Amino acid sequence: MSVKVNGKKLHLTTFEVPTTGANIRKCLVAQRDFAKVNQTISNVDLENDESIINSLDAQIKLIDTYTDFLKPILKLSNDQVKKVEDSDFSDVVDFANEVIEKVLGFDSDKSKESESK
Repeated sequence: MSVKVNGKKLHLTTFEVPTTGANIRKCLVAQRDFAKVNQTISNVDLENDESIINSLDAQIKLIDTYTDFLKPILKLSNDQVKKVEDSDFSDVVDFANEVIEKVLGFDSDKSKESESK
């Protein structure tokens, strides 16, 4: 089975992503990596120079992690990767989260519909 993800917000096409074990694993690894980096960022000690540097390194890694996740799972070309890198970062985060939700079978649209009933 495959899921469709609309990349219009990032000036990309619609992608069909197979829900293979390999892609599910990529999604889970990405979620783990996002959580680790976010933990480092949120635990910054503003009184400690090393902690601040670690937080900045983590923020850089977070940006790279999103691109490193999207490139193989969507089979992005170098031009498409450039579009991702040039997009608003919050749009990239939203798009990556949509890819993850769909591949893992968490359709937020369906859950919102059932909540409103």
